Amino acid sequence: MFAAPKRRAALISIPLVLIAAQLGFVTVTEPVASQEEPGCPGEQMGVQATGVYNSQVVESVVINGEPWGGADWAAGHRSYWHCHRGGQLMVLFNGEGRVQRRGQRVETLHSGESHMVGSWEEHWHGGAPDEHGHYLQVSIQPTGTYWMEEVSDADYVGNGIGMATRAEFLRTGVREQN
Repeated sequence: MFAAPKRRAALISIPLVLIAAQLGFVTVTEPVASQEEPGCPGEQMGVQATGVYNSQVVESVVINGEPWGGADWAAGHRSYWHCHRGGQLMVLFNGEGRVQRRGQRVETLHSGESHMVGSWEEHWHGGAPDEHGHYLQVSIQPTGTYWMEEVSDADYVGNGIGMATRAEFLRTGVREQN
């Protein structure tokens, strides 16, 4: 018997809060940014890449009336090791690409294949040695990209798992490989 009046009271309270906000009795503030420590040792900065990276929308993917963002990596070119606060979904729309999670072997992606990395998971992605890779890239909320060291040639060609360069980066803070 008492459930209906409680629901009605909750519905009435919403307009009252809106009126109170308009009259200045309630202050609306921006949410406080999380003080969460990054889950990987990188820094937030612009895209860090070896070679050519072009921001290029994927025309066939339209969200809210606009083509969605993507990246086209030239043959042999790739991002530095990095991680995303909320993870990242990558779908290869054209060409051939490569992606690698820290501690695992490099994977080759072909048109139509996807790869998902979890929150704070260290990885890199780029074009294949002989072909460009055009990706649809979706960063999962909350967003934030943290950049680490350059991908070594050994990791890129599939002979490494990214641990040697990580140890050196953590020891020296130097991002570029010689």
